[in-house]
Order: sequence, then C-alpha cells, then structure tokens
Amino acid sequence: MSAPSHLLRELGLWLATTDLGLGLLVLVGASMALSHVFALLANRLSGRQILVHLLLDGLIFSVALLLALTINMMLLRWFASRPVAPGALVAGVAPCLLPATLYVLAAAPYVGPLIAGVLWVLVHLNVVAFVHSQFGLPPKEALLLCSPGFGLAVVLVWLRFRQSWQASYTTLASHLGEL
Repeated sequence: MSAPSHLLRELGLWLATTDLGLGLLVLVGASMALSHVFALLANRLSGRQILVHLLLDGLIFSVALLLALTINMMLLRWFASRPVAPGALVAGVAPCLLPATLYVLAAAPYVGPLIAGVLWVLVHLNVVAFVHSQFGLPPKEALLLCSPGFGLAVVLVWLRFRQSWQASYTTLASHLGEL
C-alpha cells in the first residue's frame, strides 16, 4: 500500500472514531452563538443578518474549542507520563462538552456571566477527570496539561463576546440617540 493511500485510510479511521466529539464541538459553538441572539434582535437586525452573525460566531467558537483541544492533544502527547492517543482523547472528550451545550443560558440577564463561568469550569473539570480516569495520569498532571488549551479557548471566547457586545451596545445607543 502506498504512503498517501495509507495516510488517507488512517485519516478516515481517525475521523470515524472522533465523529461524535467533532459534531458536539459544532453544537457547542452554535449554543455559544445563540447566546448573542438577544443583542442582535435588540439592534433590529434583519433575519438574514442575524443568521450570518450566528453562523460566523458558531464557527469562531467551534474553532476556538478545536484549537484548545489540539493544544491539549499536543501537550498530552509530548509531556504526559503515559501515552495518550489523540483519537481516543477527541472521541472521549465529547461527553465532557455536554454542559457547554447549555451555553445559550449565558444570555440570561444579570446571571449570564456566572452561568458562563460555571459552564467553563464544568467542561474543564470534566476533561481533567476524563484524562485522569481514562489514561491513568495523576490528577495534578492532567490538570496541568489540560489547562493551557482551555485557558486559550476562554480568552478567545471572551474576546469575541466582548467585541460583539461592544458593537451591539454602540449600535443600540446610536439607534436610541436618533429617536
């Protein structure tokens, strides 16, 4: 078997084993994007504009989580005391992301940031517990190796939310000023 066909076969097998994890990543990104819908509605955007914003935000949030997972995979592969297979990590992280599908609740007034923080902590602790139990890494090592990726994802999501909310409030203020 030639090298390219072998690589394609391996890629196909890896994608098949990680299908649930990657699909849930998109669902989490969509849930995060939906938490912006109230700000978009308040700015009197058309349905088409709201849909475009939701699609782009969902994609950005999914990429942020995928980047975090990639960083975690690299750190676990290079520095873990026991071998961690990347495919097993991605496939196993899917249940860990389930609390993040409720991220749409972060749009709740007054308690939204608290809900978002609790969801991020739950996801991170789920991943650390999964890595500890599934791969047999000590809890401190699992926490240390899984934190940089999720820290980066939190910063990226926070920056996107901050930029989006600032733009929404500026637009809303200008509309109210015209009245």
